[in-house]
Amino acid sequence: FWEGLIPEARKGPVIDLVSKMDVVISGFIRGRLTICAILIVYYTVAYWLIGIPVPLILGPAIGVLAIVPYAASIGLPIAFFLLYFGISPMFAFQEHWWWAIVGPLLVSGGSQILDDYVLSPAIQGKTTGMDTPTILFASLAGGVLAGFYGLLIAIPVAACVKILLHDVVWPRFRAWAEGRAKDPLPFSNK
Repeated sequence: FWEGLIPEARKGPVIDLVSKMDVVISGFIRGRLTICAILIVYYTVAYWLIGIPVPLILGPAIGVLAIVPYAASIGLPIAFFLLYFGISPMFAFQEHWWWAIVGPLLVSGGSQILDDYVLSPAIQGKTTGMDTPTILFASLAGGVLAGFYGLLIAIPVAACVKILLHDVVWPRFRAWAEGRAKDPLPFSNK
């Protein structure tokens, strides 16, 4: 249906452009699922190490929430509660009241550093063809401009904008700069 709406003269380039964007977006989703799987293992092991009573339940549950950036923070109050009222601490320092706050904060901070500065740039960069600074800038800009929803779509939108710039804007600009195309601005030198 959508293909029928594209004019015949532009059908080839538009379908090629959309297929490139489709590859990037599907790569982003696969990358996010891979990051989620890694964070499931991280949360499970980290919660076990800090002494949460049910790490095999809470770790995967919070790891699945990590598919959405920063949504895993929902598990922080649950971890505080479970650790504070936990039954059997593994180490002596886990008996102190402050460990119920510090332990989950360390796990949450570690997961954010792992996700934001290691996994997302490495995995998302590979699947979207963007470098680490571009991914970090896109994430920050998306969060600042559109809040939570901006964080969700920042990397795929940046990857699609990169494709548009590379395949549409830059060739037209280069043709204009070399004198093969007329000036796109409506100003006249006459």
